[in-house]
Order: sequence, then structure tokens, then C-alpha cells
Amino acid sequence: MQAGRFITLEGGEGSGKSTQGRLLAEALRADGHEVVLTREPGGTPGAEAIRSLLVTGDPDRWTPWTDALLMAAARVDHVARVIRPALERGATVICDRFIDSTRAYQGAGRGLEDAALIDLHNEAVGLWP
Repeated sequence: MQAGRFITLEGGEGSGKSTQGRLLAEALRADGHEVVLTREPGGTPGAEAIRSLLVTGDPDRWTPWTDALLMAAARVDHVARVIRPALERGATVICDRFIDSTRAYQGAGRGLEDAALIDLHNEAVGLWP
């Protein structure tokens, strides 16, 4: 059972996720809460390396499943090294994107079945905001 709070912000490019996350983090910190502000894909050195594979180059170089599995690999590292430890110590974690973006981009956008993406997330990650 997690002791902290896990909040994710979802939306398209330029919709204000980073700005709203920063403002929320500032408000919570001013109230005395420990806050971890992070992003996906990314948040750890390994996940940032995977991010660079995902966001540079030809967007169609990966199959939809390769894309989804790279996202899942980055997320597993991020959750294990940053998110879960922060939650266990009682922090609030604010993350710019998480599983809903995978469901939108790799699911609706790349044609993967939502149920399959949810199964992958449950098996590999098992943490929901």
C-alpha cells in the first residue's frame, strides 16, 4: 500500500501539463509537503536514454508494439527507482504523463488494443495514479 499520493497530468503538446505540474508542486511544497515532480518518458537516467530513442528520428521507425514496449521499459525503471520509493516515504509524486498517454498514443494513435496495453501495464508496472 502506498503512503503518498500519485498525480498524473495528461494532455497534448503545449496544453500546460508542465506548467500546471510546477504550480501544483509549488503550492504543495508551500504547505509543507514533500513533492517529486517528474515526467514520462524519462525521470531516471535509463528512462531518459529510452526517451531519446522514442522522441528523436523518424516517428515511424518503430512498430506500434516496439513503441509500447519501449514506453513500458522506461516506465518500469521510472516507477522502481523514483515513483514507488517516493510514495513509500509519503511524498506526493506529480508526473507529466503516464499510462493514459500510452493508451492514447500507442492505443488510439497507433492502433493497439486498450485491453492489451492495460494488461502490459498491470504486469510490468502495476501502479496506477
